[in-house]
Amino acid sequence: MTGPHRRDGRPQWVGGGFDSVKSLPRTNLGGKSDAGFNEAWLQRLLYRRPEVFPIEQIEPGFGELVPVCRELPVTFGAGRSGALDNVYVTTSGGLVLVEAKLWRNPEARRSVVAQAMEYAAAIFRMSYQEFEAAAIKARGTGEPASSLFELVAKQSDDVDEAEFIDAVTRNLRRGRAVIAVVGDGIREDILPLTELLQTHAGQRFTFALVELAIYDAPVDDIKLVIPSVLAQTTLIERGVVQINDESGRLRIEAPIRDTGLPSTGARRSISIGEDEFYEILGQRDPTWPTLLKEFLAKAEMLGLYAERKAGLNLKHAFPEGQPLNLGTISKDGFVETSPSTWWGRTQVGRRYNETLASAIGGTVGDIKQGAESALRTAAGKTPRLSDLLPAHSEAWLQAIQRYVKQMFDSAEDGRG
Repeated sequence: MTGPHRRDGRPQWVGGGFDSVKSLPRTNLGGKSDAGFNEAWLQRLLYRRPEVFPIEQIEPGFGELVPVCRELPVTFGAGRSGALDNVYVTTSGGLVLVEAKLWRNPEARRSVVAQAMEYAAAIFRMSYQEFEAAAIKARGTGEPASSLFELVAKQSDDVDEAEFIDAVTRNLRRGRAVIAVVGDGIREDILPLTELLQTHAGQRFTFALVELAIYDAPVDDIKLVIPSVLAQTTLIERGVVQINDESGRLRIEAPIRDTGLPSTGARRSISIGEDEFYEILGQRDPTWPTLLKEFLAKAEMLGLYAERKAGLNLKHAFPEGQPLNLGTISKDGFVETSPSTWWGRTQVGRRYNETLASAIGGTVGDIKQGAESALRTAAGKTPRLSDLLPAHSEAWLQAIQRYVKQMFDSAEDGRG
């Protein structure tokens, strides 16, 4: 049984006093070349205004996009070459590869997706130096840059060059990127795409079909742009591309592996940022990624979700104020639980930390004259994952469950 299909109405331009309304016509991007609204215009829009690309809907927390270049040159071998339309990076080294196409020819839609994947595969074969050189060449003399780092450093002062280069290098080597095909009016049956994407399932990408619906506004030189994510994969390590029959949502399922640890039977979808986090974490201790994934699969049943920032934040939705934050796990494997006491959650957070301290034989450290607190080991140090997992996994889950219940009960009492 299939779910309801989305049917969007045409945007209406309503006057300030509700005394007028104008139905906005769709901009014809496939019209006469002298009109200026063509495929090149769509590429320029994506390049000059990266905020129209809905990255937050595709990969939440991925970061602000920094436009790198248009028409990145790539080679496929056997004398074949091409150019990818738009390339972005983030200050943390994330990659976004976009092929922008008008969707006038239904017969060409599958070939456009195949083309985008071929371009991405060619980029993944590049070294950092090759990728940077190609990007600088594509920028040309009109927008010269000496390096990729120079571009991201303009966006943020808090970027370490060595860490940025390492992150981009890892993502190129692992095939880890957001790959998107963006069109002005995508209407595609995505079922046939599963076989195509399956040929690339060994890489760690998220693929998305994005529509930019563009309308003429009743104001000179103004366009209304409505981004929509029509289909996307979710990354679950390496695995098999599958499709959800009800939602039409593509996903990549990981094969079940024997890890030697008790399995929850659940497989979590993870973001590209989280995937990279596990790779770095595993360099510290190869057992930690598996331990943490097993734990988070169980915690997800309690409503917990992982949010990648500088580290991995363990969060839970909350009806008022900030989401609940049960702690942050750093790339070095340290577990900092003080966020559980932020935003006035002093007492319930302290009880949470006391429960964890009792489980590991540790202590509770006071922060900011007791306004905040955090779990510490018996030696007064910040605990690592191995201090909690796997031996105290159940105790940690029970502490989370109690914390969430107490916070929700408190919210109910406050509204009552």
